[in-house]
Amino acid sequence: MENFLRTTASALTPILIQELEITRGAMGLLITGYFLIYGVMQFPAGILTDILGPRRSIIWFTAITILGGSLFWVSYSYELLFVAQFIMGVGTSVFYINAITLVTRWFPSNRKATAVGVLSATSGIGAFACYLGFPLSIVLLGGWRILFLVMLGILSINWMMNWAFIKDSPIDLSTKSRPRGSVVEAFKRTLGEKRLYPLIFGYIMMGLNFILFQWANQYLIESKQLTYVQAGLVTSLGTVAGFIGCIVLGVLSDRLHRRRLPIIAFLGAYTVLLGCLIAMPGGLPVVVYAGLWGTMSLCGSTWVLFPSMVGEVVTPEKASMGFGVMNGLMMIISSLSTPLYGSLVDVTGSFFIPTVISLGFSTLDFIILYIYLRETYGHSPSEFVGAS
Repeated sequence: MENFLRTTASALTPILIQELEITRGAMGLLITGYFLIYGVMQFPAGILTDILGPRRSIIWFTAITILGGSLFWVSYSYELLFVAQFIMGVGTSVFYINAITLVTRWFPSNRKATAVGVLSATSGIGAFACYLGFPLSIVLLGGWRILFLVMLGILSINWMMNWAFIKDSPIDLSTKSRPRGSVVEAFKRTLGEKRLYPLIFGYIMMGLNFILFQWANQYLIESKQLTYVQAGLVTSLGTVAGFIGCIVLGVLSDRLHRRRLPIIAFLGAYTVLLGCLIAMPGGLPVVVYAGLWGTMSLCGSTWVLFPSMVGEVVTPEKASMGFGVMNGLMMIISSLSTPLYGSLVDVTGSFFIPTVISLGFSTLDFIILYIYLRETYGHSPSEFVGAS
């Protein structure tokens, strides 16, 4: 549901630009309304996990998410849609970090990356429902709001399931007895972990690479001459390939007992494929774009290994905060860049220059990670302390 809600504005970009009569830059700002506050909330989300525990964090913030989603459903103005995006960004901000925390508590090291991969893959179903569901909803039902309402109903059912089934840990962990001062000090120590820096940099650069995915439908319509339904089909197939990639990378990493090699190999392949996409002319059969976009999405799933690496670089009590810092900085920087991306398209009249910039970011990310990223699998966090 988080992925469905975070993808909604992107999937509806061609429709909302017409309905609201706004520029691409304004549309980028509407998308940012969700992601910027989502990124800012990653910092307190880690602390909330420490204080409230994953279960209560998820349950209370699901209520906020349902409130924001309801406002989005009934809104017909740009301003109200922006407020709804903001509220949903706050509500969903704790979901993934707490889910990752639950995985690190429930699964052993030799299954951790696979578990994170499966978790991340299933979340991709929401993006698939967006990119394919909205075009079909508009064609078959005459609008997008019916599908959105159905998904809000599913989220409400999920809310009740979380009340019934979620447990914080296989063992009883008390968070209420932990003094606030220790949380603040743990946060400071997390920021001082220099071994997190290559992970943070790589994750941020991947976020900048994936800005193109926020504009996927509009990009395919304008640059490759696809219809809205065709673009939705291509991007939805890309999300399927993306969550397959999450599982493949997780299993591959655990089987190889290596994190660095899969990241470098798949990121390199993604960079080459992005260059091919930029060079590819418009007007080709849809299957060509679907195949390339799907393969690129699969290779772009390298981000899924980073949460496991954080838990292998820092101690467990700092892992949720470490991932919160990494995810928060990535979300803030990429969300601020999204409207700039759209404005650049407005100014230049095409997606060519923005996509070339994305290619530059991907290339730089590959070079930096190839030089500085260290293997973390099988190492205890103590091995990294003072080793920088």
